Amino acid sequence: MELEGLRSALSCVYEKLDAESLTQPDSIELVARAEAIQDQIDAMQDAVGDDELADTRTPPPASDTLF
Repeated sequence: MELEGLRSALSCVYEKLDAESLTQPDSIELVARAEAIQDQIDAMQDAVGDDELADTRTPPPASDTLF
C-alpha cells in the first residue's frame, strides 16, 4: 500500500517537472525529490525480493545431520 503511495507521489513530481512555469531552483528541488522517492521505492522492492527469496529456500534434507 505504501509502495503505491510512493509511486503516486513520484508521478505527481514528474507532472510538475513537465510544467513550463518552473524556475530552475524549483526544477532542481523536484528532481531531488524524485530521486529520493525512487530510492525509497527501490529499497522497498529490494526488501520484498529478499523476503520472497527467504521464503523459497528449502531446508536441508534430514540425512544431512551431524549426528
